[in-house]
Amino acid sequence: MHISNRGKLKIAALVLNLVLLIIGIIYLIPFIWMVLSSFKLNADVLSIPIKILPRTWNFQSYPNALNYAGYNFPRYFFNSFVVLVFAVLLCLFLSATAGYGFAKYKFKKNKLLFVVVMSTLMIPFEAIVIPLFLLITRLNLQDNYLALIIPGGLTAFGVFLMRQFFYSIPDEIIEAARIDGATEWQIFWRVSMPLAKTAVLSLAILHGQWVWNLLLWPLVVISKPDMRTLPQGISLFSGVYFTPYPEQLAISVLACLPTLILFIFLSRHFMAGVALTGLKMSGLNFLSRLGIRFKNFKFLTGGITYEK
Repeated sequence: MHISNRGKLKIAALVLNLVLLIIGIIYLIPFIWMVLSSFKLNADVLSIPIKILPRTWNFQSYPNALNYAGYNFPRYFFNSFVVLVFAVLLCLFLSATAGYGFAKYKFKKNKLLFVVVMSTLMIPFEAIVIPLFLLITRLNLQDNYLALIIPGGLTAFGVFLMRQFFYSIPDEIIEAARIDGATEWQIFWRVSMPLAKTAVLSLAILHGQWVWNLLLWPLVVISKPDMRTLPQGISLFSGVYFTPYPEQLAISVLACLPTLILFIFLSRHFMAGVALTGLKMSGLNFLSRLGIRFKNFKFLTGGITYEK
């Protein structure tokens, strides 16, 4: 039986979707088990054979976890949120400025310096923990928010992501703004950054997830209980005579919610940003993908306006 090319494409698409569905289910199973087990009794969590659904629904594990003796999880949530906001903002600013410089300024050893920055991706974070700790100790920043914010302020991946996006922005827009009298900062902040919104959101999601889940570094530089981050609090969470697994799982579920909600609301921008940074598009094609026409731009002294 002869199958047309269109039929082959449909079969390939069906098989691919089926494979992706199976992979998605495999990844979801641990999360579903964690959510359901957070409503179990402690004995049911440890029961063998494993029971998926709780025999008795225990709704007290969440309030018990938030008020567990010796652990101030509302404070841990607050600490993680503060570190997340400022670390992501610092990373976005430094990555955007560095990426813009690599993409739009032709200086000596530009490519060599970019390769040096990218080579740091091959160095695992664990390999620089001791030098970072010695530096933080010399600066007397232990048990301080700055000790958690500064090390995550710049990443080579962030520089790469922003550089790729800025590299695809047509030089004609930059030159037109310069001819009109815009300063370099105005070109960066009021022309280039609005066009890089999808890349900025993508980097914010990726870096924010890394900062939110970071465990090793807080364990090294934070010793005061009231300065613990959420992953640090979860890793140290245990009872006096036994481990309260339902409460542990309840806190773990709550810890997953912020990044999950953020990704759900920003997933479209995230996918668009990752796709655009991987493409090297011509100037007009880039603008047309964003629904922008070059003739609609009006460059004015002190800024740029866009008319539909």
